[in-house]
Amino acid sequence: MVRLIRFLGISAVRIFYRRIVVSGAERIPARGPVVVVANHPNGLLDPVLIGIALRRPVAMLAKSTLFTNAVGRAAMRAFLAIPVYRSMDAEDTARNEETFERCRALLAQGGWLALFPEGTSHSDSTLRPLKTGAARIVLSTEAAAGFGLGTRILPLGLLYESKQTFRSRAAVVVGEPIALASYADRFASDDRACVRELTAKVDWALSEVVIEAESRDLWRGLLAVAAWTAPDGGRDLAAREARARLLARAYRALYARDPARADAVVEEVQRFDRALRSVGVTDPFALEVEAAPARFLGATVKLLPLLPLAALGAALGWIPYRLVRPAARRLAGGHTDLVSTYKVLLGFVALLAAYVAEAIVAAVIFNRPAALAVLVAAPLLGMVAIRVGERLRLRRQALHAWWIRLSRGQVTRELSQRRRELCAEVEAALVASGGQAPR
Repeated sequence: MVRLIRFLGISAVRIFYRRIVVSGAERIPARGPVVVVANHPNGLLDPVLIGIALRRPVAMLAKSTLFTNAVGRAAMRAFLAIPVYRSMDAEDTARNEETFERCRALLAQGGWLALFPEGTSHSDSTLRPLKTGAARIVLSTEAAAGFGLGTRILPLGLLYESKQTFRSRAAVVVGEPIALASYADRFASDDRACVRELTAKVDWALSEVVIEAESRDLWRGLLAVAAWTAPDGGRDLAAREARARLLARAYRALYARDPARADAVVEEVQRFDRALRSVGVTDPFALEVEAAPARFLGATVKLLPLLPLAALGAALGWIPYRLVRPAARRLAGGHTDLVSTYKVLLGFVALLAAYVAEAIVAAVIFNRPAALAVLVAAPLLGMVAIRVGERLRLRRQALHAWWIRLSRGQVTRELSQRRRELCAEVEAALVASGGQAPR
């Protein structure tokens, strides 16, 4: 059961996010104990994403309230979770000594442990102040072994293109591992100072792999500008994320040096965004790429035989698909970092219930083999519906852009020119900030 839950959980996340890209994978240690530290923007999906990115079992700390029932305990066991007791949950925090002992035992055996040092998931555009638990666990573990384990801290930056949106993309940025040998001589005499110093180092390492901005609007704007000024239009999410981090640092440096110019750049970005939306697009490259009618028509024709299968798959899953979104938002209670978690959980349960109900109907109307056929075919047809729907959506967007180019040629030429001017303005601002324009 535990293995099944783990398989289904990983599969659900892989389906919800159509692509998960990892940059800096060469920095992942090949052996030895590792403590993974990451930002925490997306509830229970973050630990699953970490496991997918690292391609290995990683234990994690999870709040004790998730272990209060049989289903929760099975799910936590499936993802190697260790309970942590928080005062905000009215738990006895003295029990955390047992938690820390389990963490130390895991690392002493060469295991991997994932921690979220911010302490809670959130949708803020900046990192929250870090807790010291990660530093205390790893330093005490090394101290108990005479600093001979070679434990390293591996920072990860988690980015969701649109974390609440089904079939959006996710990216994981791997930072430089942090070694602990420099603390060997000092920890016994001044453990608190070492913990503070290591926590500050983890904070800096996370800031290097996470996009931070003063507001959510600016955060979204950085990602948009990274796409608009990139040669490929931001289609490579890992490159887009790296570009956005460079832009964030350059913006802060420019604002400190010349706030008026920084504000002018932001204003120009906002004007360009409004101009795009006025013609009904968000991707300026869609207006600039010349269409290839023959290629477009050929690719569309190839989809035609799949349309009946896609329609059947969509019909079989239509009711749960329509119910999951409002239910997830209601259960999340305004916490946007939890919406996608509820979507994944509710989507799995609702689809399973719908397929079972449809199989029962098939058994009543036809026979048991028909019911089995529904149980097997319904998920496969659902995936066909998803893939065909995505391709049809891309073709609809391409047709929309083609129509705008045809009917409003002057507007599209002006937008293309404004994008090029924006690129030049952004790169000039980066140079003025003392940084280097990202390529």
